[in-house]
Amino acid sequence: MKKIIFFLIILSAVFCEISAKNNLDSILNILDFSITQTEKYDRAKEQTIDSLKTALRLHKADGQTHQLYFQIFKEYETFVFDSAFFYANEHLIFSQKENNKTWIAECKIELSRMYAVFAQFSEALSLLKSIDKKQMENPQLSDYYNAFAEIYFYWGEYSNIENKDYYVKTCDLYQDSALALMPKQTYLYEHNYGRECIERGKFDEAKNALFPYLKTMQPNSRDYSILNSLVASYYSAKNDAANQKFYLAQSAIADIQLSIKENESLRLLAELLLNDVDIERSNRYVKKSLEDANFFNARLRNIQTAKILPVIDKAYQIEREEHQNKLKKALFTIGILLLFFVLLAVFLVIQMLRLAKARKAVISANKNLQEFNKKLSESNIVKEEYIGRFLNQCSVYIDKLESYRKMLNKKLVSGKTDELARLLKSPDFVDEELKEFYQNFDSTFINLFPDFVEKFNTLLPDEEKIMPKHEHSLSAELRIFALIRLGIIDSAKIANFLRYSITTIYNYRSKYRNKSLVPREKFEETVMTLN
Repeated sequence: MKKIIFFLIILSAVFCEISAKNNLDSILNILDFSITQTEKYDRAKEQTIDSLKTALRLHKADGQTHQLYFQIFKEYETFVFDSAFFYANEHLIFSQKENNKTWIAECKIELSRMYAVFAQFSEALSLLKSIDKKQMENPQLSDYYNAFAEIYFYWGEYSNIENKDYYVKTCDLYQDSALALMPKQTYLYEHNYGRECIERGKFDEAKNALFPYLKTMQPNSRDYSILNSLVASYYSAKNDAANQKFYLAQSAIADIQLSIKENESLRLLAELLLNDVDIERSNRYVKKSLEDANFFNARLRNIQTAKILPVIDKAYQIEREEHQNKLKKALFTIGILLLFFVLLAVFLVIQMLRLAKARKAVISANKNLQEFNKKLSESNIVKEEYIGRFLNQCSVYIDKLESYRKMLNKKLVSGKTDELARLLKSPDFVDEELKEFYQNFDSTFINLFPDFVEKFNTLLPDEEKIMPKHEHSLSAELRIFALIRLGIIDSAKIANFLRYSITTIYNYRSKYRNKSLVPREKFEETVMTLN
């Protein structure tokens, strides 16, 4: 029974993991589609702003004008920074003319936030401090403290690492002051309280404060986008990357559909996907985030988005290096397989020929002895020609690998990294292939002609005999005459095969012709008859 329960628990966990992955894939597909519809969403946004501007021109100075200024500012606030800043200033000028202190305070609070986003923190603080907070009441006083918190939060992001603690602590103090003034059991309070709980590791309280609103909030709204972003930070604090990506994607979808260009969720999602090695999608999201940041034209957002570009570039570089390594391994594997199949083919041909010879020997033991010898001689000729072609093909293969290394080196010089260049310029790979190639040649030749070295030495005086260092290997001189035994007598081909100069080959051949025990002109002909 316990085993069954344990199995069901494991099965349930696997099912949940698969389900979570499917949900994430689905939401990312929706995000990808939403990005393709950006122009449509932006046109709708611009039409809304144009209608508000038209209404503003038709109204005189009154409360409705104040509301229209505020609405236009809110539309631009996350869309175009310069326009938002302009209308916030115009709104402030209008409020000062009307001498409405509540409106003036409201405008200064919004302007201070704009200064902070543009990384002009001193101007933002100066503007907030010019407000007489004694004349403010809730909820404006709470907004006032929240504005201070935002300024110090952005300042901490923009500042050097050693100064961050000061800005974080100051931000927390203002957040506490703002939270104390908010009416409880409202979304505004629960939102700020939930964010504070996440920062302080109170995850149960944060979940109780935030999660109920996921079911009730209108999806196509700025609050919905911010709430999903906050829930993503909750899962980030709990190291639940899958849910973090899911809620960041939901937040990014809402941002895109609302034409919110200050879309931090998309940038954070791109960083997470980069960790998952989903480089292509991550790069696409970063480009979209950077385009939006440039469109929005706020210094702080441009800096935040630009920071990830070198990381993505490095990831692409690593991916290219891995691809090159895989390609080299694949080429090496193909070479080994090719060599294996060639050797297998040689073995099968030899076996087939042996079977044919044995069959004919049984049928015509004495009667066809002469014919049998003739067939055996032809078999040796075919065998020798085949191994000659095989060895030549292997040499061509090594030349191709060397040409490929040089071609990659040229490409590298035209734009790749130094580290990759050093790896690909190294001839070690070709040297190893040559070493293995010559070992295979020696082994194959000695298997076919096991007495060749001994018989070759009978053609030379004792002081000139050549003794290989290893039992199954040939020296450079023996390889020259082994190739001659196989019918390769052209010095240029022998030089190309052994990677020597033609002069060196000629000198070796002349040396042993001159010192042989057989007539000089018959020496190489005799070598070609050795078995």
